[in-house]
Amino acid sequence: RGGGAGRDARRRVSVVVDDPEGCPRFTATVIDDVQVGVSPAWMRRRLDAAGVRPINNVVDITNYVMLEMGQPMHAFDLARISGGRLTVRRARPGEALVTLDGTPRALDEQALVVADDTHPVSLAGIIGGQDTEIAAATATVLLEAAYWDPPTIGRTSRRLGVRTEASARFERGADPAGPGLAQRRAGLLLAEVARGRAAPGMIDVFARRRPRAPIRFRPSRATTVLGIEVPRAEMIRTLRALGCEVTPGAAVLTVRLPTYRPDLAGEEDLIEEVIRIHGYDRVPLTLPRGVTAPGTVSAPVAAERRVRGALIRAGLTEALTLTLVPAGSAAPPDGDQVRLLNPLTAEHAALRTSLLPGLLRVLALNASRRQHDVHCFEVGRVWRRSNGGRPEERRAAGIAVMGRWRWGWNVAADGVLADLYHLRAMLDALLEELGVAGYGVAAGTPAAFQWNGAAWWHPGRFGELSLDGHVLARFGELHPEVVERERLPHRACLAEVDLEMVLAAAGSIRTYRGLPRYPEVERDLAVVLPEAFAASAIERLIRETAGPLLEAVELFDVYAGPPVPPGHRNLGYRLRFRAPDRTLTAPEAEEIMARIRTALENQAGGRLRA
Repeated sequence: RGGGAGRDARRRVSVVVDDPEGCPRFTATVIDDVQVGVSPAWMRRRLDAAGVRPINNVVDITNYVMLEMGQPMHAFDLARISGGRLTVRRARPGEALVTLDGTPRALDEQALVVADDTHPVSLAGIIGGQDTEIAAATATVLLEAAYWDPPTIGRTSRRLGVRTEASARFERGADPAGPGLAQRRAGLLLAEVARGRAAPGMIDVFARRRPRAPIRFRPSRATTVLGIEVPRAEMIRTLRALGCEVTPGAAVLTVRLPTYRPDLAGEEDLIEEVIRIHGYDRVPLTLPRGVTAPGTVSAPVAAERRVRGALIRAGLTEALTLTLVPAGSAAPPDGDQVRLLNPLTAEHAALRTSLLPGLLRVLALNASRRQHDVHCFEVGRVWRRSNGGRPEERRAAGIAVMGRWRWGWNVAADGVLADLYHLRAMLDALLEELGVAGYGVAAGTPAAFQWNGAAWWHPGRFGELSLDGHVLARFGELHPEVVERERLPHRACLAEVDLEMVLAAAGSIRTYRGLPRYPEVERDLAVVLPEAFAASAIERLIRETAGPLLEAVELFDVYAGPPVPPGHRNLGYRLRFRAPDRTLTAPEAEEIMARIRTALENQAGGRLRA
């Protein structure tokens, strides 16, 4: 192990691979009597032309071989390798490495390193360490060329934020047979450029061989796929010219792939290689033959198109926001976030649990650009952490309105400020388009929904649409503190629809009724009720009591103040009755009204007003 030029490299250096999955093959050679200096002009020119900065002749040779053969290499100063032994292993807790760029890097237990007897000397397949780099006084070089597992290199490079020419090649898949060829080529160049002498013997630890199964290639199948006849002999000649071993058969060719083509994995890849060499320009233009069938739209896509169409007709513009959000920020409604293992930035470290924060950013961004009238929606996915297994992914629709609303023939030219009632009308239009009936509205509990630890909804302007105990949508006005924090010029109203629940309740068949043939009978009703009594409960009671002849119920007036007692309000309803088979008479309408008045007095405690 000690020294002595000319001694067999395998007696001077030992290599141990503790992680054969991460490093299937590791080779090393020893080059003695190296004279470190400036590379010749021809090599510097070629490296400059390839965008690689020349450093010294030893390092330049490793870069030159990498560009020439596609095999990254690394040169160590053998005198700085403690114990004369290299070990390929995972980093240990607390280990660090100062890389060639002078940056100290804390290593985690997933990082693959090359270490000597005391500490890591290289971040495997990515970048070397500073304390074993080639210097002017280096006399003996330990040259390393290896094949590294592509996913391992890619994950480590992204996790540590280090991307090099070597890591870019390894994470895409290198040639398992390349290390030995690269060692011989580098040895010749070191002898020519740096006057080095290669010690006999090459250390080659082939920890895990990866044999590739041959591919069955059918020329008849290639003709079917390509639509033209390529001669069988030309196919064989093309594949052999690409480095494949071809064993002809009666109807099938057995093709063994070269190690430097990891991109070839199946018969279709070989067909593509054949036509690439044969020439795409030699494929004639022809019309499709055979029976063609029109394509169909899948049910989920068709449902989302209906949702988008309904919201666009409601006067909204579609927006698209990011699915990634900062980790640790709870979204309304609060839920467990699904965090990424390898986030690119801290701002994009988790999957969103709601569409509303993204739409709020849309409002804030437009407001900062002096666009104060914004009415938009988004249809997308949200994710929640499930109890074991894969995260739960759900479809959702979000709506955000702010500023003046100018739609409608009866709206003034300068518009009106959009409010909660505009938002509720959009939700009703959406549910009507999807055929959802029988849902109810109720006040929500805004305190349960927060964003970044702060209140999200206005305490008195937040509601829910529900059906059979399941919440279909939540809607409300933003809390004034949120409006002030985001510097919005007007109050903003937002809603989020659970499309999974809505589409499950949507009617699959739409029914239509003919235009009425008989006139309607209208009656007005005014009732005084406690403020705690929900108007929706009154409407439901009126519909249940009136029966099938009641066609519509419209709340047209709400009044609180003298002479109405404190804590009460007066609700004015307009009722429309119609019989489908005859003209409804006034006595029949009065009989129904009497039943409704009795029900309101007895069941709701209401006091009727004249």
